Amino acid sequence: MNRFERRDKVLSQVDSDYVTALLQKLVSIPSVNPPGTYEEIVPVIRDEISGYGVKVKQYEHYQGRSNLVAVIEGSSSGPTLLVDAHYDVVPPYNLNRWKYPPFSAKIIDGVLYGRGSADCKASLAAMMAGMRAVLESQISICGKLILVAWADDEWRPPDSKWFNGESYLGKNGLIKADMAIFGEPYDLQVLSMSKGRVWFEFEVDGVASHSASGAGVNAILKASKLIDIVYGLRLGQHPIGGKDTINVGTIRGGDQTNMVPDWCKLTFDIRFSPPMTSHQVEKNMQDACSALVRSDPEFKLKSSKVTEKRETIEFPSNGRLVQTIKKAGITVLGVEPKVGAAVSFGDVADWKDIVGLKEACMFGPGRTDQAHALNEHVAVCEVIQAAKVYALSFADLLKEAY
Repeated sequence: MNRFERRDKVLSQVDSDYVTALLQKLVSIPSVNPPGTYEEIVPVIRDEISGYGVKVKQYEHYQGRSNLVAVIEGSSSGPTLLVDAHYDVVPPYNLNRWKYPPFSAKIIDGVLYGRGSADCKASLAAMMAGMRAVLESQISICGKLILVAWADDEWRPPDSKWFNGESYLGKNGLIKADMAIFGEPYDLQVLSMSKGRVWFEFEVDGVASHSASGAGVNAILKASKLIDIVYGLRLGQHPIGGKDTINVGTIRGGDQTNMVPDWCKLTFDIRFSPPMTSHQVEKNMQDACSALVRSDPEFKLKSSKVTEKRETIEFPSNGRLVQTIKKAGITVLGVEPKVGAAVSFGDVADWKDIVGLKEACMFGPGRTDQAHALNEHVAVCEVIQAAKVYALSFADLLKEAY
């Protein structure tokens, strides 16, 4: 069988009706997190994949929060490809503002509405359909295809030791793979990197006084100087990740309108690309604060701390994985998918070496702005396209030598 016959055979087994029905089934189940209501959806996913003739293992990382791992073994040795997507969804909130009930999975003019439709059940349904197509086509593969449906992306219990279910599997060596495709709603783009981030929290001191006295030191005003100097920090730019960013996210201060505020708390989110590191970002911030203290004797920084820190993560954008998905994208979509940067790879950097990942990317259907949105929705045709791209990529990455 040549590669064109192999391609056509796999594509012919991507059943559009099946993809649509599966997506509707998954979205109609309210796997809301918090609190983590997974009792209904876990057996549905498990039984669906078992119906393909694939054995599914179930691993619990915290009090009933289960992660499903399904493996297709090839006929000979070869690479191992991991594909995964989370099945938990954020609460729908504001039920009276939804155009359609959030778990009705209603399809209107080719668009499926429902909480979790884009984030991230569209990716999960497409991956499951892609695995099914490879099996139904009866093509030979080498190596392994591992599909993981995992929990707790949207929220984790405060007393859980694991960042999420995916992290639990990775850090405990329960999954091993050379390559990985992570499903998230990224407009069918291939995302091979994400910026690092550092979150800062500052408290600026002032001197309280009556607002009409003309006395005191206004902590909010002094904090505004800190904002100006932080926004003046020199960051960088990456050919894939684009410009680094600074955001002052929250500011709170003072006790009442007719008092000069003697306190102000504010937070910053700084996103950076290689070769910048979190250490360099922290050093730049320290230097900026020191310069402000020297220039203004009345500026008093009561406290400063880093509340969140993640390094950049970058996988090869010209490696076999990304190039294979791009090629499959051209076949299915008629255009080459863009290569870009994700908002975050979560804590993948903490366990990728344990798993053995050399190449990885994010790729999935659904508009990014629909994640967590009111009236969340996804175009059904895009989910079907993703299933075809996944199926072709699985077949190509795990092909035997012709």
